[in-house]
Amino acid sequence: MTSGRVRGDAGPRTDARAALIGAAGRLFAERGVEVVSLREITRAAGQRNTTALQYHFTDRDGLLREVLTPHLREIGQRRHALLDQYELAGRPDLRELAAALVLPLVAKLSDPDGGRAYLQIAAELLGRPTRALTDDSPSTLVLRDPGRSLLRWADLVVPLLPPEAVGPPLHRRMAAIRFAHLELSRRARDPRTDHTLFTHYLVDLLTAVLDAPVSEQTRRVLLEREP
Repeated sequence: MTSGRVRGDAGPRTDARAALIGAAGRLFAERGVEVVSLREITRAAGQRNTTALQYHFTDRDGLLREVLTPHLREIGQRRHALLDQYELAGRPDLRELAAALVLPLVAKLSDPDGGRAYLQIAAELLGRPTRALTDDSPSTLVLRDPGRSLLRWADLVVPLLPPEAVGPPLHRRMAAIRFAHLELSRRARDPRTDHTLFTHYLVDLLTAVLDAPVSEQTRRVLLEREP
């Protein structure tokens, strides 16, 4: 009898958890991560127990991590596969690296299980000030996906960038990552389903961002800022 009750309870708990994650992803994307209240998420998930969200996820950040993590795992696997191909080819190619950043994210536009919502949430998180990127923040989770694919991508890009653009204060790689997510967030709100032209052009733009020379004017300001 006891084992039967445990099995019977597992289904509703699992269903409640999935409903809360789905409702949170949808509402976070539509209105913003900090705007939506936990009570609204609980209500949208059809949960009458107002403590269900705290029981499953502890707090807002815990829920947000659960929304993000499945997508980050899938994106990371796709990106690692592209980076494996890049390294196997054995030749520097900035456009290939730009594609490795973009293509795994573009795939989320066709993911019916919250892919477009993920792109909008990720763009919002990455748009926060750099000082908000603490080690345990959801924004940092986007940058340090479970498989560390974005960190691997960033390391491979370094030799192809102007030296001044690596690291602070220019942060060229971070600028490229934020730009890609911003454009994909805008596309995620667009009902169109053919993304071929958009994808190729976004790769073009990212290649240009990464490859842009550092002007003499910028170099002069950098030198003036040095101790």
